[in-house]
Amino acid sequence: MSGPISRREFFGSAAREGGRFALELLEGWGAAAAAFAKPKRRIPPPPTGWVRPPNALPEADFLSACTKCGDCLTACPHYVLRKLGPECGTALLETPVLFPRENPCQLCEGVPCAAACGTGALRKPAQDEMPRLGAARVATARCYSAQGQPCDYCVTACPEKPKAMAVRLGRAAQVVRDDCTGCGRCVQICPTEAVSLEAAS
Repeated sequence: MSGPISRREFFGSAAREGGRFALELLEGWGAAAAAFAKPKRRIPPPPTGWVRPPNALPEADFLSACTKCGDCLTACPHYVLRKLGPECGTALLETPVLFPRENPCQLCEGVPCAAACGTGALRKPAQDEMPRLGAARVATARCYSAQGQPCDYCVTACPEKPKAMAVRLGRAAQVVRDDCTGCGRCVQICPTEAVSLEAAS
């Protein structure tokens, strides 16, 4: 059995215990603060899946001619065009695009967006010429039809006559490139996102 502790030992022990308690408390506060701290804001990657408005020049020529005036956006009666944001870089900032998976082109008569373009970045179509944004392409691995599952959404959505899409069970949907305007309706409706658009050649 130990003897009585001295006053110095008592206060020394109390100080050590108090210091240990304070340290544990601070560590606990630090962990709690880290758990509830707002994560650092991450700049989102540039969006993908966008295409230029109808009858756009090849990309390099388009960027040289486009003044980012916004006249094509104002002229679009269906409000499907938008401007790219700063996440895409200075060269592409505020240039017009559409996201067919969200809002495909309606292929308006007279192509008002191209008609409003005063710089020629969007070429005005000749009489009776169909506007063109690009051409659809199909990822075989994602296509329901290629997997043996009946699906003809892309064919049904295609506004062209004759259809620019064809489907046969057991094979991926086929694109008739000469008839495809790249409107993007097949892109929007595809349940597996197997269809995308590539720029017109």
